[in-house]
Amino acid sequence: MIDGIKTYDLKTDPQKLIENPYLDGHWRTTINSDAEPLYDFAEYFGLNFKLKHGKIRLQGSVHKYRNAGRHNYDDFRAVDVAEVVRELSERFEIDTAKTLLNNVEFGVNVVLPFGVNVVLDNLIVYKGQPFNFIEEEKMNYYQCKRAKFIIKIYDKTKQFDLPNNVLRFEIKVTAMQYLETKGIKLRYLSDLLNMEIYEPLGNILTEVYEEILFGDNTINKSDLTTKERQIYSDGSNPKEWKPQKGETERKRLYRLENEFKGILERHRTGVNFRSVVSDLIRAKSLELSQISQNSITENSVFSMVLFPYLSDEKDDGKSLFVPNINFNYTRHLGQRPNTKIKKCAGCRKVLKENQISYCSDRCKIEKDGRNAKSNARHATIRKYGLFLPSLFN
Repeated sequence: MIDGIKTYDLKTDPQKLIENPYLDGHWRTTINSDAEPLYDFAEYFGLNFKLKHGKIRLQGSVHKYRNAGRHNYDDFRAVDVAEVVRELSERFEIDTAKTLLNNVEFGVNVVLPFGVNVVLDNLIVYKGQPFNFIEEEKMNYYQCKRAKFIIKIYDKTKQFDLPNNVLRFEIKVTAMQYLETKGIKLRYLSDLLNMEIYEPLGNILTEVYEEILFGDNTINKSDLTTKERQIYSDGSNPKEWKPQKGETERKRLYRLENEFKGILERHRTGVNFRSVVSDLIRAKSLELSQISQNSITENSVFSMVLFPYLSDEKDDGKSLFVPNINFNYTRHLGQRPNTKIKKCAGCRKVLKENQISYCSDRCKIEKDGRNAKSNARHATIRKYGLFLPSLFN
């Protein structure tokens, strides 16, 4: 689940790091126009060490490090993260309990039963803020930059030429106080050894994804009334969602959102991809949060098996073609409930002492609404050949 990390002050001895045998031959020196040295840096298995004025900056992907710097498209569980942190601590003599994290990136790779473009082509806004398309040398992605974190969503299949439709959804925390507001203690490198932080991180992923507004380009505009066409046009326009001051404007946007989503529910001709992806993100987050591989098969809420396509045709994400996917669902009677932390039944936020089942009235209303639509969702899933029992409850 954890991918990128950054610390501006890695707590280790600089001289010992320079002489470390694992970094032998990796160090380079950057010089200025006057041929004066600026800093030393070393790249090692997806990690970048930078030594300047006696301070060491470390940034990179601990997920790629686990795979010798080659890729980060496989599953990277909580126990895998802990194993990497321990190895880094021993290999480079790092005091993880004193090494402050300045950035952390966490996310999931989920295999979709349709093309990734089905999701990407329908992105509109997150809380009124649009997504920007970023093109880089090795990958392209959509990004929504907030004050304390950045949302990234992209096609992992294209990045690594994978055989399945793999969507990457991740959050890069740029202000660690954000996690504190969510009740997650993740400040030092050693905190990544705490298995209790991973399920809450997964809850954040699902919560943020659920707050993204998506359109649906399978809707036939000729089937809409004149009023519906206007609402659909306004709702599909990212500029329309720019937050405005004033209670009247907030009410207008709230009404537009409800009417826009209503049109999507009534007129979509394809699968409700937004709900499918949301459940897949939650499922994968819970799977990666397990303490051990055995706990995934013996104590997890469910286990999932993905079967390959029945067709040799590549799904370009523009058709309604859905592969033969089966989810094996297993509920274990011996699973112990979480008695330490009470969470909202709707959004999974940690509840306060005076809250019983929901963190807010709005969350209860939204949960009741999702429950009311569950039968319709199941019918849609069966129509397109998916079987996701109880996972959608």
